[in-house]
Amino acid sequence: MSAGKLYVVGLLAFGVLAGLAVARFPALNVLPVPAFTLPLIASLVADLVLMPLGRAGRIEPLTMEQRAIGVVGAALIATGILELSK
Repeated sequence: MSAGKLYVVGLLAFGVLAGLAVARFPALNVLPVPAFTLPLIASLVADLVLMPLGRAGRIEPLTMEQRAIGVVGAALIATGILELSK
C-alpha cells in the first residue's frame, strides 16, 4: 500500500476517533478550535513528517488530491458523528 493511501486511511480513521472522542466527552467540544478542524491539524503534522521522506525519495510524495480527500473526508466523518450523537 502506498504512503498516500495510508495517509488517507489514517486521516479517515482519525476523523472517526476525533468524532467519537468529542461525542463521548462533551468537554472536548469547547476546544479553541471546532472538532472539524482537528483533522486539518492532524494532516499538517503528518504532512510535516512525510514531506522529508518524499523529498529523499524514500516514499512517493503526497498529491493534493490525497491531502484533500483525507482532510475533507475526516472532517465530514467527525462532524457527522457529532451531529448524530446529539
